[in-house]
Amino acid sequence: MDYFLYAAAFFLGVAFMYLITRQVIRIYLNDEMRAYRREIRKKRKWWKPVLFPEVKVLKRHKDHYKREVEKLQGQLEEEAWQLDQHKQSGLDLLRKVEELRRENRELKIIVASPAGLKNRVPGTRGASDIRKGDAAPSDDTVTLYFGIPDHQGHFPADRSEPEYDNRKLFMVVTKKDSDRGELHYLSGDLDLKAINNVDYYLLPVCEISNIAGRNSANRVVQDEKGMVALVSGKWICNKKIRVKLV
Repeated sequence: MDYFLYAAAFFLGVAFMYLITRQVIRIYLNDEMRAYRREIRKKRKWWKPVLFPEVKVLKRHKDHYKREVEKLQGQLEEEAWQLDQHKQSGLDLLRKVEELRRENRELKIIVASPAGLKNRVPGTRGASDIRKGDAAPSDDTVTLYFGIPDHQGHFPADRSEPEYDNRKLFMVVTKKDSDRGELHYLSGDLDLKAINNVDYYLLPVCEISNIAGRNSANRVVQDEKGMVALVSGKWICNKKIRVKLV
């Protein structure tokens, strides 16, 4: 008899706790209960006992919101990446604009300063800046023109030009079938650009005697020729040109 009383008391206690818990859940979800009940009735195709149907609805909503958050997070990361790309493109454009402005200032200085063009033979840039006796022309003399060297001070032989154009800064004077030559700097319209970019234009193959005066200079003048040797298809500088900035 006592066994049945204990069992009845136990089940009554469980039922009581169930009712209390369900009532507490309904109190917390007071505003949403009608919507949840409609959703429960719509989802349930046949009746079956469920202890806390509202909890199942809450779990379904939580999973839905979690997926939405992950989707929005992915969209946010994509937008942030695109924003970074646009920002980088903007910075690149600003650098290009600044470079164009600087080149424009350099050209204005060159145009406004006729001293930068005086004492030069027309048609051959930098010819007057090569010291007398440095390169005596002869029938077997070969003259090659180059732009800027690489960071090691090398001039690829296949990039040489037999005639001068306004993109050339250096000249190699050699003999036919020789692997040795003289290296000269061609002073001219690109001097100011070379001064502003000495690390790329001058220092690989030039020794600058007065680099401290770089900020006030607008010309590069050769004081002493350099020497090069042809090795593996490249003219390699083995004696740097001595130049000064004026």
